[in-house]
Amino acid sequence: MRFLNWSAPALVLALGFATPAFADGRIFVPLPDLSSYQGEDAAKLLDQLVIAVVAGMNCGGDGLAETEWSLLNDSADLLAYGQLGMSVGEYDDEVFKPAFDMLDQADTCETVVPKIDLLIERLIGLGGSLEPFADQEAAFIEWSARQDAWTQF
Repeated sequence: MRFLNWSAPALVLALGFATPAFADGRIFVPLPDLSSYQGEDAAKLLDQLVIAVVAGMNCGGDGLAETEWSLLNDSADLLAYGQLGMSVGEYDDEVFKPAFDMLDQADTCETVVPKIDLLIERLIGLGGSLEPFADQEAAFIEWSARQDAWTQF
């Protein structure tokens, strides 16, 4: 199956580098403290988050709400770039591509989608939220600065 022609991390970075006017179409939520996740634990959680995003957006049904997508996807970025120091290419090749490849397996949607709520609850337990920031413009500026710091290396 082919769902997207764009590289998913490239699309995520494009969103991160968009102008403030583009931020109006995206919702920013408080993210969890994932600093305790290092090495293999961070990589495992990253895989779970990306698989949840890919399945949640491609397995039919209502898909992920914007706040759910933001919490899952932006938490994945925190791990990939912040904790694991991955490049965009590594993130795409090592995490997103295998997640999209999983969609070709018959049981992926039935296995992954029911676990998404549990993963969201876990992120909320670590300090994340599905409540959007009141000041979305300030949240966009903060997220953009974080993206800039990650791509400075």
